[in-house]
Amino acid sequence: MSIDKSDFNGIYEELIELLGLEVTIKIYEYLKGQQVSFPMRLYSKAYVIKELQNKSLINSKELARKLGYTDNWIRKLFKEIEGSNSNV
Repeated sequence: MSIDKSDFNGIYEELIELLGLEVTIKIYEYLKGQQVSFPMRLYSKAYVIKELQNKSLINSKELARKLGYTDNWIRKLFKEIEGSNSNV
């Protein structure tokens, strides 16, 4: 018996198309019955701070685009970091 992605309910059909059958079944087995919400931002604030601290020359627009934040938010965070470093 052959199984097709159209044999699966809603989101599972989409996941099969995106990730394949094997990964979709693993996700199903691990998360079935749960409601899952994915944040708009992939990276945490702590990671963004670490990235800002690791860069000697920071292009805030490029970093914002790379990390999925606004340029204004990145610049504001950078100023906060600079302020906290000068208080040490």
